[in-house]
Amino acid sequence: MAFPMPLPHFLELLNLLPLSLVVWTGHMIVFHAVGLGFAWCDRTGAFQRFKLRDNDRLAYADFLPRVLFNQIFILLPAMWLCERFGIAFVGAPHIGIGFAFAALVLMTIGHDVIQYGAHRGLLHNPRFRWLGHNLHHSTRASSSISACYMTVPDFFLTIVCPYLIPLILIGGGTSDLRFQLLVASLGAVGGLYEHSGYDFAAAIKKATASRWSRLLHHIPPSLISSHAHGEHHRRARVSFSDGFGSPGLCDLLFRTRWDLR
Repeated sequence: MAFPMPLPHFLELLNLLPLSLVVWTGHMIVFHAVGLGFAWCDRTGAFQRFKLRDNDRLAYADFLPRVLFNQIFILLPAMWLCERFGIAFVGAPHIGIGFAFAALVLMTIGHDVIQYGAHRGLLHNPRFRWLGHNLHHSTRASSSISACYMTVPDFFLTIVCPYLIPLILIGGGTSDLRFQLLVASLGAVGGLYEHSGYDFAAAIKKATASRWSRLLHHIPPSLISSHAHGEHHRRARVSFSDGFGSPGLCDLLFRTRWDLR
């Protein structure tokens, strides 16, 4: 009878693999576990009261081939090349909480700037229509996995670059597996949620007098709302980087936030 591999041996095995591959694998597990969770909610009607957008005709399986192609043949090689050239996923194996917090803040700002520049300056520029951003906009941000349903250039500009360029600029994020998995997982969950059609900020607006509901009133709805990206899919010319988990600095600065236009 075979026994599970002891944890120390498993960790030793992980150390033999490229860190970028391990982080990508963790990202894939989180992305598709959460994505399937949202798909299950769609199918069963769980949390239906928070489903505010529901007009995508394609099912999870219909989106999946293109999404997997982008993740396997674009994201994974880009991450591996960053490690190979020593510009990310390398360095100290452990970092402190202070460094991790500062790095997350800087990466969030960097993501906002790069996402805005690529999204508004290139993908919504008629001269660059050949980049194929209209494929992503053929979805209505009501199916979580549609977050990565896009052409290769679109995926590279709006998923890969806003993730890896800020990571490189802060020094590569070191080789701390916990930090790298956290960054990749947060990005996955954020993208899935704001494309899912669910908006849990509605829980705050509809809160009753119960003790649990009263606690929700202390959370700003904008922190857990997917409305901004839903408005981008509906109106196209608003909220290019503003969304769940993003500070929306560029949309605020250039007055393109959905509620300013």
